[in-house]
Amino acid sequence: MGALVALLVGALGTAAWLTGDALLLSRSVNEGRIVADMAETVGRWASQYGGVHARTQGASAGLPGSFLTRSVYAGTDEDAGFLQGSRSERRHDERGAMERVEAYHWKNPALIQREVADTLLASGSRAQYRLTARTVLNRNNAPNAFEIEALDALQSAFQRTGGASVQPTPSAAALPLAQPKAGQEYWKVEGGHLLYARAVVAQSSCLRCHDTPEKAPEFLRVNQQFNGGGGFGYKAGQPVGLISVKLPVATSANLLRDSVPVAAWGALAVALVAGLGVIYLGVGGRSRAQG
Repeated sequence: MGALVALLVGALGTAAWLTGDALLLSRSVNEGRIVADMAETVGRWASQYGGVHARTQGASAGLPGSFLTRSVYAGTDEDAGFLQGSRSERRHDERGAMERVEAYHWKNPALIQREVADTLLASGSRAQYRLTARTVLNRNNAPNAFEIEALDALQSAFQRTGGASVQPTPSAAALPLAQPKAGQEYWKVEGGHLLYARAVVAQSSCLRCHDTPEKAPEFLRVNQQFNGGGGFGYKAGQPVGLISVKLPVATSANLLRDSVPVAAWGALAVALVAGLGVIYLGVGGRSRAQG
């Protein structure tokens, strides 16, 4: 009888433990989806305006990160005259005009998404994301091993079924997770982190820069920042890259360790000892009654 009770308690405890881990992992996958949603929302917001321009003032102002094109304006006709040198003998006024000059640096939606990702990384946020593709304009955006794996899986699913569900390989995760969206996402757990990827499907607007090298705007062809050797050949409606998310995965052990105070552990230990004592006395009394 005692052995059966112990077996029951152990089975219930194990089931509760595994269920807790599965629920925590499912929550992490949903968190990955939320981060990917945020990245997509940033891109959609910027797309409403065809990208945005970052303004700087003064000829000595630093560059506002990466940008595609730059336009420089003088605030007044008089300032424009100074900058063109037509009144260069008035050095003081010329210096003032240089300080008032405005520059507008154009950032397209992909650059804005990347800069938000860089800001998250610099802030030490527990959730990180980046945009990548099989071939890239900027070498800094080249895919890592997991991202290549995800690109292969998502592309294979798209070609095979036109968007059927993509499941992780058996070795990718030991516990069951929430059902992925049909053919759009891929994930696995590695080194205590959830690695989550969502497919990016090319839109017609993407072809302005990513159709063929010959059709690409001049600012891409001449800018050394975009000499990554790829990033072309996009087709509207086809998966061309992905949003890659990385965040830590909580486990039941970590949650109990970090959330349950020492006093509560002591109370649980006392309750366990008392429970075992009750079982022992109950089994002993039953044995004596039968004897």
